[in-house]
Amino acid sequence: MKKVLGIFCVLSVLIYGCVRSTSEQSKEFQTGWELVFRNGKNGEALFGSKQRLIEAVRSGYSIRVGWGGRRQSDTTKSVEHVADAQFLTIANAGEVFAQIQPIIGQNPGLEKDTLDIVFRENLQWTLMVGTNGFSDRLTTERLQDTIIGHRSLPTEVSWFVEYPVESISKDPSPLWAK
Repeated sequence: MKKVLGIFCVLSVLIYGCVRSTSEQSKEFQTGWELVFRNGKNGEALFGSKQRLIEAVRSGYSIRVGWGGRRQSDTTKSVEHVADAQFLTIANAGEVFAQIQPIIGQNPGLEKDTLDIVFRENLQWTLMVGTNGFSDRLTTERLQDTIIGHRSLPTEVSWFVEYPVESISKDPSPLWAK
């Protein structure tokens, strides 16, 4: 009986070790979209690793940025935006900046009984955000092709990376390095 109990204990420890090892590997080699970093309005790290984001950019992985806001007068009214980063910059090996493609303006009807969102066909805007909390928005009047607004506001941003099935680069170096 003691021998059977001993064998059972040894097998249990071995199985637990294998399951734990497999679980840790699956986290390391995860594929698909993953939130890897979130910065606060002052650039403070709220979640994840900025270095992991930098490595993903250097590896050529697809990046998405997400941001949003709530009305101060009624915090039940909110919007969240997610967009593909179209142009990425790593500055001084420590901050990432992303631009999104210009979009046609929109106006969410947050106060309506039936929520909707409609185009503001004469407006177009684009955004640049940074891991240091910096953001810069440029609004243009589409029909006259003129800039009608330009403002910078500190912004909390979520940074998502799309990990491929197979890793492109194990140890990405700065893109300027030879």
